[in-house]
Amino acid sequence: MSKKNFYGWFVLAGLFVMYVITNGVILNTLPIFYPELVKAFGWDQAVVTQPAQLLFLAVALFSPVAGIFLDRYSARLLMLVGSVLLLAAFVWYSRMNSLREMQLIYILFALGITLAGIIPSMHIVTRWFIRNRGLAVGILLIGSSLGGAIFNQVAGSSIEAFGWRTALLILGAIAVALVVLPLIFVVRNKPEDVGLAPDTMMPASEVAQPVVANSPTLAQAASTPTFYLLLLITGAMWFCIVGVIQHQALYFKDLQTMVAAKNVLSLFFLSSIAGKVFFGWLSDRFPKKNIMLAAVLNLALGALLLALSARQPNVLLWLYALVFGIGFSGTFTMIQLLVAEFYAGSSYGKILGIVTMIDTLAGVLGIMALGKMRIASGSYQPAFQLLVVICLISALCVLLLHKPRMAHD
Repeated sequence: MSKKNFYGWFVLAGLFVMYVITNGVILNTLPIFYPELVKAFGWDQAVVTQPAQLLFLAVALFSPVAGIFLDRYSARLLMLVGSVLLLAAFVWYSRMNSLREMQLIYILFALGITLAGIIPSMHIVTRWFIRNRGLAVGILLIGSSLGGAIFNQVAGSSIEAFGWRTALLILGAIAVALVVLPLIFVVRNKPEDVGLAPDTMMPASEVAQPVVANSPTLAQAASTPTFYLLLLITGAMWFCIVGVIQHQALYFKDLQTMVAAKNVLSLFFLSSIAGKVFFGWLSDRFPKKNIMLAAVLNLALGALLLALSARQPNVLLWLYALVFGIGFSGTFTMIQLLVAEFYAGSSYGKILGIVTMIDTLAGVLGIMALGKMRIASGSYQPAFQLLVVICLISALCVLLLHKPRMAHD
């Protein structure tokens, strides 16, 4: 049968739709509500982003535990629990009246994302795909970008028409359909659950299974320099990516430009769609280290355009959205693929949990640093210049990466 009929592609489609909500809306769309919260409650840039900092900190703490659970229990079951928590958080958010409530809501979002987001999704995709893993991961990760592109428009228009509280309820209602239904009717944990093997329509009993006996344990992985280089690279990238995503709507407000924020944000996330598919496709054909380097340099150029954007915002903001969008999606995709290539096996969930913990902690630092630098200097420019330096340092670290011998089958 043709590749397109392989049930794994339907599983991927289901995970994709879920990821549109879990990351596309919660991480990439909710920041558009920040200016409304500033107006409603009188908070400044540092205060309004505190709950997001708490979210990433909570995700960092929850991720290793989720990784342990994924190596032992059903990913679908964990995702179903996480989905229910996310829906409850949306409803509560629409009714909240204090910073303390918002902080608790974002902790609930964090638990929901951990159980229903990237960690279990990557766990399932890695089991279903081997030869086409780069393309599959790229397609999966489009979900967060597409969610950002679509739902920044939905949220922005809903806020204008109905106010921010009703807009949150609208997002929550859409989430009901896009999260729960695919999980129940389409997604399956592994190809063996439907009698198949990875990447093929052939029965599992007729296909030689990949050898995982030599896959590293967490302790073995942690004994190599490559493991720490990956942690450093992913941490640096998420410092930049999360910091920018959480602050860019506030930065656009600072500029008081005629460019509509929701349109720039939509271009930003539409560009990241192209980046994820393109870099994922390239990774199936060329050395992943080289593709990772190209993605990091792309991100550095995007950060430079952002740092210069105040000079000609009506032009440079569009270029920033295009270049940084492609760069951030490429680095995110390649980190996931490098971790899977080096460490897929019996301890993959634990290792992925540690990687996710580090990048989310770095994301918290990015949010905090950009907010504090904005308050201290009265401008985001010093913070954006720092991002350029961090990206260039990360590119040097990529050059030092080598696949550990223990990761070979």
